[in-house]
Amino acid sequence: MSSSFWSSSHCLHWLTTRPNLIKSRELDLKYCQQNNHNSKHLYILLNIFLIQLIQKLGKRLLLRQIPISTACIFFKRFYLKNNLCETNPYLVLAACLFVAAKVEETPVHIKSVVSEAKVVFNEYNIKMFPAETNKLGEMEFYLMEDLDFHLIIFHPYRSLLHITGREPADSGKFPLSRVEEDQVIKKKEIEVKRKKDDEIRKSNLASSNNNRSVTPTTTMSNNTIKDVDESDEIASESKRIRRLMSRGSTEGIGEIDEGVLQISWFILNDTYRTDVHLLYPPYVISISAVYIAFCLTSMNSSNNSSNSNNNNSTQRTRQNSSSSGSTNSNSTQLHSIQQSINTNEQLGLNKPPNSASEFLSGFQINLTILFSCIQDIISLYSIWESFEPSSISRHHQQQQQQQQNQIRSTLSNVNGDAKEEAKKEKFGPEEAEHLIRKMIESRIIDMGHPNNAGINQTSKRALPNASSINNNSMDNLAGVSKKRARK
Repeated sequence: MSSSFWSSSHCLHWLTTRPNLIKSRELDLKYCQQNNHNSKHLYILLNIFLIQLIQKLGKRLLLRQIPISTACIFFKRFYLKNNLCETNPYLVLAACLFVAAKVEETPVHIKSVVSEAKVVFNEYNIKMFPAETNKLGEMEFYLMEDLDFHLIIFHPYRSLLHITGREPADSGKFPLSRVEEDQVIKKKEIEVKRKKDDEIRKSNLASSNNNRSVTPTTTMSNNTIKDVDESDEIASESKRIRRLMSRGSTEGIGEIDEGVLQISWFILNDTYRTDVHLLYPPYVISISAVYIAFCLTSMNSSNNSSNSNNNNSTQRTRQNSSSSGSTNSNSTQLHSIQQSINTNEQLGLNKPPNSASEFLSGFQINLTILFSCIQDIISLYSIWESFEPSSISRHHQQQQQQQQNQIRSTLSNVNGDAKEEAKKEKFGPEEAEHLIRKMIESRIIDMGHPNNAGINQTSKRALPNASSINNNSMDNLAGVSKKRARK
């Protein structure tokens, strides 16, 4: 296990590129066809459906959000090397939850996973999940083999807490505060500089005793020494600032409203339906979520101010430090804005940012990468809106779920063209389950009769029932897929 993301297997082995992602899905896109839908659009809808099954099964197993998120990433990584049409995705997602629960130290019994999975899948009339526990146990080893046993995941939740000042990046205890440490180091630097000046003075005295006149070469050397000293001072000042900010104590970042943090957290939960966790580091995803949250809160505040003076639903995302010296009593931020201002004044640093633009501009991040990640997240909601909710009876939506739906509906209005294209035809869980079954059946026929069978041939045949896909054909299909993966 690595405590640093940059030296972890997540960073070194599982951050792929978009062309590799498209290449890994070529076979699935070939079989993912239905009526007038775009194959890429359908594939995204299938991923939304399968990730929803993971979350629903995880909640029935009483798992926290972190194990469920880990299972979602395991599922995404597995299908970088495999195809939906050649495996049983319902067995794979159950295995992902089973392994993720162990990795996150919240294990569940294999019988509980199988029994709860049956309940969840029966609600959607899914008959492909095997009833034997040994099938799930066997799939567990296949899954870990394809994951190359890289099981540690860095989620963006922790980096979100870091950049919003809710949790220190370094949980260690320091003997001195930042101000005291800066004073000690400054004294040491002054002593070192004094020794250098003494050495230079002694060398000048020695040269004067030897009756050496000052020549143009000596004056040039003195000028170069001064230039070197100035460059050293600049370098030492930059090192000083980096040293003071490298503690990760969450001081000096300004004040982040609780509403921004909550919306950012909801957005991070939704990002596991996208591919951003395979393309970007977790801190980029966190900053993207904060950026979208700032935009949403500013939009809501402007709408509320224009409609009425009642601003109970949305508070200000930022409070100017000059207008209010005290923070909100409900804030969970570790350091108040006034404490950060006082600390920065003592250290000679700039004041904390008092606006969203200043806050986001303080991150040294490539804007092309940042806005690419933001676009990937926003584009999810326009497609997600076309996914028809199931007609199965569910519990009444809670207040948190209603707020999440409001966020999704707001973001779905950003891409109008994609939204209109998504509304051409309804696509729900029943259609998703039917499409997955059709993809698997078509692939089985093509593998059994490669010369005289294909997609066009299978479309002419009457589609068999779900019970016609027996366990032997699924096992043979999984075996072929695993042999190719090993090669």
